[in-house]
Amino acid sequence: MNKNTRYVIYVGMFSALCTVATFIKVPFGNGAMVHLGSAMIFTLAILFGGRYAGPAGAIGSALFDLLLGFSPYTLWSFVIKGIAGFLAGTIAHSKDNKGKNLPINIFALLVASLWTLVGYIGAWSFVLGSFEAALLNIPSSLMSSSMGIMISIPLSIVLRKSLDKSGYLNLDSKAYK
Repeated sequence: MNKNTRYVIYVGMFSALCTVATFIKVPFGNGAMVHLGSAMIFTLAILFGGRYAGPAGAIGSALFDLLLGFSPYTLWSFVIKGIAGFLAGTIAHSKDNKGKNLPINIFALLVASLWTLVGYIGAWSFVLGSFEAALLNIPSSLMSSSMGIMISIPLSIVLRKSLDKSGYLNLDSKAYK
């Protein structure tokens, strides 16, 4: 199978995982929610890097918004979550870390969480028409990101062992044909 085809297939599968994880949610605040979508994006970032986590986070989050009728947020989510996944994965895989350095992974997820918070404050301000109303959603964003970090760190450690044994950790390897 061609390398580009494999990439599209993996991004598609990862996008679906992000969408499904976001469905596991609790409504909170002024139209916001606490969900597991961030945990999936962060896990993908640590395991596979920004090249996969960025597009998967963008597509998966936007698809969730479309499916649940949050269409005013679709483009916002595409950009915000896509950049968050890309940032987290790029930082976690910087130098030769390949997502194996715990302090760098935590730093990567904190940077992505901060970006997500700032991005959604802008989105909420625009969609809700009020900066003050947007500020009411900060706790839900912080809880989603915190939960995402607390879940993705141990999950990525456990998954790394299995994926490494099976050979699926390096999706860009020439070993896949």
